[in-house]
Amino acid sequence: MTRAGFTKSKALVAGLMLAGLVSAGAHAQVPGPPAQGADGGEPPSPFPPPPPPTPAEKMVADLMPPGPGVVQPLAPYTPETPRPPQDPRNLRGTWVHNQPLEMRVQKDMYGTVLPYTMEGAKVLVRRVKALEMGKPFLNASARCRPPGSQWQRDLGMPFQVFQTDKVIDFVFEEYHGRWTIVLDPAAASKQSTTPYMGRSTGRWDGTTLVVETEGFRDPIYFDVNGTPLSTSAKLVDRIRKVDNGKNKPYLEIVTTVDDPMYYTAPWTIVRTYSWQPDFAVFKEYNCEEQLGDPDLNNNPNAGMVVEPRD
Repeated sequence: MTRAGFTKSKALVAGLMLAGLVSAGAHAQVPGPPAQGADGGEPPSPFPPPPPPTPAEKMVADLMPPGPGVVQPLAPYTPETPRPPQDPRNLRGTWVHNQPLEMRVQKDMYGTVLPYTMEGAKVLVRRVKALEMGKPFLNASARCRPPGSQWQRDLGMPFQVFQTDKVIDFVFEEYHGRWTIVLDPAAASKQSTTPYMGRSTGRWDGTTLVVETEGFRDPIYFDVNGTPLSTSAKLVDRIRKVDNGKNKPYLEIVTTVDDPMYYTAPWTIVRTYSWQPDFAVFKEYNCEEQLGDPDLNNNPNAGMVVEPRD
């Protein structure tokens, strides 16, 4: 075959192949609605069914659901409202939780129920039942002690962030709490006492501040209803400043809880906090007045009782 004949043969074959593709496309069926199950309902899921709840998870599921939370009214932005620093690593300023308060964390950020151990479930059930009976336990907040960074951040009271190259401090209006994040691990190890908030060390991962906290002085309530954390718990917070392009920046904090005493696996939640420079001047907060009149021993307790030890 001559070179010209070979070229003509290739062109003929290519033309036949193209014609076949066009013909196949012309006869292809237009995609219809998604397939349904045999009974006309949803098609079977390609994912395996979730495992049955554990006895501990059943105990927690039987509790009455927590009451609804509220959202702190936020000051509107105006042309005169100061803007935060443009540097994504500069977290300075005043921030307020902008989501409804979750009185008790029931599911993680993916919608999965918390993986309680039996010991963790017993602690939570005990605390919630005491609350329902009108005899809540005395916790850190009732004793005017720092109740933990998550509790402090979630409540609708402002906090300010102060920042240097070595230390970042979250200072809260409520309980006059302070969460100190040390950016130098060597300096963190020099703390002479075990803080109520735990020891927190931070490092930058790009524009995200990664904070690891452990070494709590006492067991703490993770939230208002008493989701438990033991003294051996470890928290990892991933904090970043988000600018949504509307001059309404916010902090996003993704928190992972790792506490083998009370949970069979780590779990994660996410919270957001609005920039609120108008709240920079804190209101007066008197912790001692929150519990009302003192008891016979001159201790304010508002009907609260000491939590029994396991």
